[in-house]
Amino acid sequence: MNPIREKTEYMLLYGLMGLLKRLPDRLIEVFFRLFGAAFFLLSFRRRHLALRNLKIAFPEKTSGERLGIAWRAFRNMAIFTGDSFRVLAGKLTPEQILAMVDGAEIEKYKAMRAGAAGRGVIHLTGHLGNWELIADYAAICGYESNIVARQGTNRLIDEKIVVPLRTRYGNRISYKKNALLFTGKSLRRGEAVAFLIDQKINPRDGVPVQFFNREVLAVASCAALQTRFNPLVVPVFMIRTGGKQYKLLVGDAVEWTNDGSPQEEQIQKLTQRYQTIIEDTVRAYPDQWFWMHNRFKLMDVGTRRRNRRARRRKAATK
Repeated sequence: MNPIREKTEYMLLYGLMGLLKRLPDRLIEVFFRLFGAAFFLLSFRRRHLALRNLKIAFPEKTSGERLGIAWRAFRNMAIFTGDSFRVLAGKLTPEQILAMVDGAEIEKYKAMRAGAAGRGVIHLTGHLGNWELIADYAAICGYESNIVARQGTNRLIDEKIVVPLRTRYGNRISYKKNALLFTGKSLRRGEAVAFLIDQKINPRDGVPVQFFNREVLAVASCAALQTRFNPLVVPVFMIRTGGKQYKLLVGDAVEWTNDGSPQEEQIQKLTQRYQTIIEDTVRAYPDQWFWMHNRFKLMDVGTRRRNRRARRRKAATK
């Protein structure tokens, strides 16, 4: 990124944060709600993308129903951003975070961790609900994570705003280019590693899976780590239930047993199971997923054709 643009963006965001810090919580909430509404109304490209994605995912719904989901999704994303800002600004204490989350399922998670003593843990989640709040809440409860993240394009914003937000309560960050070494060491130490697995992925790093009845590429590293280290793999989500209240969802552990098939096949099957979990949860809470992300872009006609040829060549060599 151009250094001047990088610094300008950072200074504008830093100035906005300084202004918002002086406002009471109620006005901050109003500001981010208005921001979500304005973004929906004014950002034609993102609104069009969200509606296109919703049509792919829910062809059975009417255009009015999909428009309603998109509107609520934009509003929810703004609310999640506002809550993350309140954490970064020190306006939410650990006690307040604990109070705003229905953590009944943390006991399920504790039991799973106790039953997997000595093994590492992989947390699987996506851009659904308040994904930033999951790691904060878990760390406050005594379960820190090593978070695998994509480095932002603006280095200053990433280093001075995003990383402090994610590491505030003891979590650690590793960028994807160093992820395999970082996660391997963490799992060997019996620690937890967190992945967001619903983003589009580079063809060389992904495997084809079905997601909302559409072939897409999905990150394969989680499945590769599970087949190598056999950690406990737990789906987790933080769903907004209304107002400033959230509920932690802890899914059943994703089990794996070596069935003797080639490792590539086992990785693909595990990856499909992960994506099915994400899809099922999105279907349950459609207005809390990040529909404005271009999840389906890579799998155009040409890409699907190349993937089919590659699979045929692979099958012919067996």
